[in-house]
Amino acid sequence: MIKHTLAFRFRTDVSAEDAAAVLAELETFPARYPAMRNWSLGRNISTRDSTFTHAFSVEFATDADLRAYLESESHERFVRERWRPVVDKQAIVSYETSDESRSPAVSTSRPRGPYGMEYARVEVPDMARTIEFLQYHVGLQLEEHTDEYAYLRADIEHHSIELISAPDRTTGHTSAVGFSVENEEVFEQLRKRVADAGHEVLELQERQRGFCEEGFAVRDPNGLVVELFTEFHEYAEPPLIELRPVDLVHPFIATPKYEESLEFYTKVLNFLPSDHIVGSTTFLRCEDRYHHSLALQNNKEHYVAHLCFAMKSFDHVMRARARALYKGEPIASDLVNHSASTSIAFYMHEPAHGPRYELCDRHRVFTPEEHETHRARRMRPDPRNIDVWRPAADDWGRF
Repeated sequence: MIKHTLAFRFRTDVSAEDAAAVLAELETFPARYPAMRNWSLGRNISTRDSTFTHAFSVEFATDADLRAYLESESHERFVRERWRPVVDKQAIVSYETSDESRSPAVSTSRPRGPYGMEYARVEVPDMARTIEFLQYHVGLQLEEHTDEYAYLRADIEHHSIELISAPDRTTGHTSAVGFSVENEEVFEQLRKRVADAGHEVLELQERQRGFCEEGFAVRDPNGLVVELFTEFHEYAEPPLIELRPVDLVHPFIATPKYEESLEFYTKVLNFLPSDHIVGSTTFLRCEDRYHHSLALQNNKEHYVAHLCFAMKSFDHVMRARARALYKGEPIASDLVNHSASTSIAFYMHEPAHGPRYELCDRHRVFTPEEHETHRARRMRPDPRNIDVWRPAADDWGRF
């Protein structure tokens, strides 16, 4: 086992917003580099030595894994364009440690679920207009476009949104969500659980089969298609767009089949509950350890209520909000401070584009130990348990 540690200090002329953006991008590294284990990043709290203001630590199984990370094009580009312009000094230490020297690992014998969300497929009446919205207001990059479909991405993953032209519709409709699976063994276990539970195992649509190694699909109790696959294709570099998301985090699904849906996602697909708003909402997480990679809301109707994108920083959230205000884009819910994910976000919603689009500044990521041992809270249906800035228990407006 190789432990890799880096301590650093930002230059004194670097703004707090720019420093926060770099720190936020560092937090995406475990998702970008699957060989990383036990990642942690924090501010220096030592009273003995203040040479450095921050540090991160990460482990790799082998020295080859560490070198592959350090020598990757995406890492070298980050160092060249994002790191060196803002860091004043740094110290790097890498050393080998035996497994015996580590604290006993938390047991992970439980069945594993999907790794994390990769994309949503949205049918829209005016594809050109929705592409313009997603480029300007969400910060996605258009990669492929025909009269029938379009792919847009947030980071290195092949796409975050697949648009389908549906001129007969009056409003957008989310027809599928896609989740990656970390390896072939977990993939086969999930496919078997789906079949054993009596659900039909569906083929992936033809285009999607070309973007992964293996895959299948299943309909959840609401009819929403959930696509599961391994080795989702990637680009060597993220888009050269400064104001853009770094990840698609989760869908928020409204359902009249709340208990049945909860049973499907937890007992069949092995999502883990992070928190409950009793009788109202359950937040479920995947193996990428985001507080929630999917949320279910008890509702009279079924629809995908929103898609959450994590931006690089709170400054970028506010810049995107300023664009929405400037263009008169409808803001459905403004500056919510989430109790569950600890993120601050706003939501845009123009029904022609499909769901609400949430842009948040960060999203809570569990440590590996928390991921295995966390007990889901059971919180009252109180607006302050959704948005900690709400002043009273009856302040349900503006959501």
